[in-house]
Amino acid sequence: MTMRRGACPTLSAPMKTGDGLLARIAPAHGALTPQKLAGIAKAAGRHGNGILEVTARGKLQIRGLTAESAPLFATEINALGLGPVDGFAVETVPLAPPPSLAERVDAHVAERGYAALLAPKVSVTGDCGGALHLDAISADIKLIMADDGQWLIGVGGNGATAHWLGSGDEQAVGAVALTVLDLLAQTGGRARDFTQAQKDALRMGLDPSAEYPARADSAPVGRFALEGGESALGIALPFGQISAEALVALCEAVSDASEIRLAPRHGLLLLGLDEVRHEEVFRAAHALGFVTQGDDPRLLIAACAGAPACASARFDAKALAAEAAAAGLPDGPFRLHLSACEKGCAQPAGPVVNLIAVEGGCTLSCVGAKPSERLRTFLIERGETLRAALLRKSG
Repeated sequence: MTMRRGACPTLSAPMKTGDGLLARIAPAHGALTPQKLAGIAKAAGRHGNGILEVTARGKLQIRGLTAESAPLFATEINALGLGPVDGFAVETVPLAPPPSLAERVDAHVAERGYAALLAPKVSVTGDCGGALHLDAISADIKLIMADDGQWLIGVGGNGATAHWLGSGDEQAVGAVALTVLDLLAQTGGRARDFTQAQKDALRMGLDPSAEYPARADSAPVGRFALEGGESALGIALPFGQISAEALVALCEAVSDASEIRLAPRHGLLLLGLDEVRHEEVFRAAHALGFVTQGDDPRLLIAACAGAPACASARFDAKALAAEAAAAGLPDGPFRLHLSACEKGCAQPAGPVVNLIAVEGGCTLSCVGAKPSERLRTFLIERGETLRAALLRKSG
């Protein structure tokens, strides 16, 4: 299957990268059993390079496939009985049931055949509460349920940058969301490009005075209370990556879990474990290289795939991220973003310090953040080292 230009990779249409083909799997509500996740990891080890990723949006990626191995990998994944893992679906919070409004949007897209008409990367988030929200995730349509049961709708951004159209009950906001999808399917465009006149027209029938104070981002690490007195354990993949062997070992260590859910910010949520096992599971995950503490500096670093995984990369972003974390950086109320080329992949929301590779060197920039002298020195020194290496390579 041929990828649409600009489209995200899927299981059926993997994307070419610097280390082979990359496939992405998005199971419904991010939910897997330990046995099925282990099956994916084992197949990744057989047919890829043994590196798996959970993305910032909570999708599972498999790296290092080849033209010959990708179909074999897809066959094995389909045999696991995961259900639909490709195609359009509203992104929902991982620790709350999908809202009926999300199901209504999904049904509208399916009934109208919009998946083939919408621009690549068009997305909708449906946030009805729970310990882990979706404010940091950008979307063409953002749907958020307020404490009073009303819904807010915004377009073209994340919780802080979206243009909020207004609020209303589920029926009214749902109607606006479907109208937005109709417009996007007709034009093949993105909601961020709507004119003011279009946004004003969409407000009809809503309370336009609604404002949304974006919430602070939260990492998917720690214990999270669930309904019924149970709790989920959250761990994260360091810089979004883990080896197939480590993931299989984790799944075997938590084989008694009822579910493992993929979560935004590179997380895995373990559900159904007996409370007496919690500390044991955290220790086992830590020993396998997962992030298990909420104050781990690795949670504050967003690194692109880097070299050698990306053909455009000018340095190994994951290695530099590990070096920064080992030095206790970043050391302020912001994220550190490392991008090995000008595209700026993995850009996080909120206050951030950016080190981005460009032709002949690196640029250092800040958005809503003031780096400490220690972080500035670290990044300038590493940037100079990278510049010298690039000059030697080009010379």
